[in-house]
Amino acid sequence: MTERNHVLSLVINLMLVLPAAQALEVDPVAEAKRLEAGYARLCGVWEWTVHSHTRGHREAKTQIVLPSPQMAGVDGPSPSEIRVYGDAVYFRWDYQGGYQEDSMLLNDDRRLEGTFRTSDGSRGAVDGKRLSKCQPAGTGGASGSSGKP
Repeated sequence: MTERNHVLSLVINLMLVLPAAQALEVDPVAEAKRLEAGYARLCGVWEWTVHSHTRGHREAKTQIVLPSPQMAGVDGPSPSEIRVYGDAVYFRWDYQGGYQEDSMLLNDDRRLEGTFRTSDGSRGAVDGKRLSKCQPAGTGGASGSSGKP
């Protein structure tokens, strides 16, 4: 058997043995429920601390609103994209000229800890501490009043 025939025979055997790859089918209803439950766990005002490892170890603190000002009933900055998978949370912040992506772990529904990377290559640590939870609709928002955090 020539080398070419040997390779061809091996490829055909692999095609017969290996099962065809199938696309993962996501149930849209289950996915919507999972995302809604994740948003409910995050909903509120958080103190956000960002520590840059690439910019002289600068640190900045701010208050953010999760998952959005509309859902929390409070004004404030919030990410452009949120994905929640159990305790793992992904945030994307889009801004003029770039973006920042945060990979976080939610602990006891009170703390978020993780890392960030920006489109310009900066990276570092992110820490979030819940200041207030969202209130049920009609009770005045995340802080219990109609004002800003």
